[in-house]
Amino acid sequence: MKPPVLDPETRLLFVAMSRNQGRYFQELIDQLGINGRVLLAKHPGYGSPLRALRWARAQGIDSADWLRFKLDKARVNDESQHVVARLALQLRTLHFLDAFRRAAEDFQPDGVVLWNGAHYKQRALIDYCGASEIKLLYLELGFLPNTMAIDSHGVNYNNSLPRHADFYRDYQPRGESLLTELVKRPPRTEVGDEIELPEHYIFVPFQVYDDTQVLVHSPWVRSMEDFHQLLEDSVAALPEGWSFVVKEHPTSTRSYRQLHDRHPRVIFANANNTQQLIEDAELVVTINSTAGIEALMLGRPVLTVGKACYNVKGLVQHARSAEEFRAMISSGSYPYDADLVGRFIAYLNEQYLIPGRPRDRERFLDESHYRRMAERIAEILSEQAP
Repeated sequence: MKPPVLDPETRLLFVAMSRNQGRYFQELIDQLGINGRVLLAKHPGYGSPLRALRWARAQGIDSADWLRFKLDKARVNDESQHVVARLALQLRTLHFLDAFRRAAEDFQPDGVVLWNGAHYKQRALIDYCGASEIKLLYLELGFLPNTMAIDSHGVNYNNSLPRHADFYRDYQPRGESLLTELVKRPPRTEVGDEIELPEHYIFVPFQVYDDTQVLVHSPWVRSMEDFHQLLEDSVAALPEGWSFVVKEHPTSTRSYRQLHDRHPRVIFANANNTQQLIEDAELVVTINSTAGIEALMLGRPVLTVGKACYNVKGLVQHARSAEEFRAMISSGSYPYDADLVGRFIAYLNEQYLIPGRPRDRERFLDESHYRRMAERIAEILSEQAP
């Protein structure tokens, strides 16, 4: 099961933030038949923090910037941001950076593969690769059920997906099969019983509060509490008899029980099936969640309030303020261009995304996963695709 698409001499350095990532990366190396190496970020080998600091200063890089997302997460989680804790983080990052530098100089990779790219050690690695002209390949879970993405620009809002409708209107779908059953995520906490849904409602899926999608790519809705307040303040703009139906993200470690009974037309449905909530909604409102693309796939119009890679005019509506949001929801009729959506989803399914996810190896990591991964990596390295 070793696809011939990639030259066996292709040299890829995989940087794993966990042992699970490391195992998956080693599987890729073995299945793709390439010259690959896995570097564990927690145990990268010898590195000199002082040498890394000198390098950063010579490049005009403020190494404190690498910690920005980590410190933002600490802030929203009420964790310590004491100067000693920051110094310890910076030293670990500098140690990793110099160890990575040594590995890269020794291995001379054609590309460096990492997952997501928001971690503070990864931020240092990204700056180093940029200065050294080493191509980066970012991995992330895909937008469609049981898929992955690999992209040289980044993940989520930072990815390379075109942002203009004409690109997708010109795409000619091949008619490949599409899995439309959403992945069910077991909730972390007790969610109670299903509720009876209103006849007319707008579905609002909450997101993980300390994810990059919220902390980095949501400029005016800064938290789930902010999101709920927006809904409360906008109830009067809803068509008569309509409600907002909210579902907390099942994998979030934070509960919002204190918000559940604040307004009779902002209803929580944590136990209801997400796919049903989408399919029966008049509209799906999201900050920038994958649920937005899932809603499009399931035939529902979408309105975003954050930066999303699918903020394409004609594909979704996008509100840049509370005033725009209220104006957009007030009509009760929302645009949905079925032809454009169909071509957009087909492009994701047939060209951009990789079938399969490593969390379910037996079901989804089959020959098609490795073949498409090999094709996509070859396209990126040859600069035929970003």
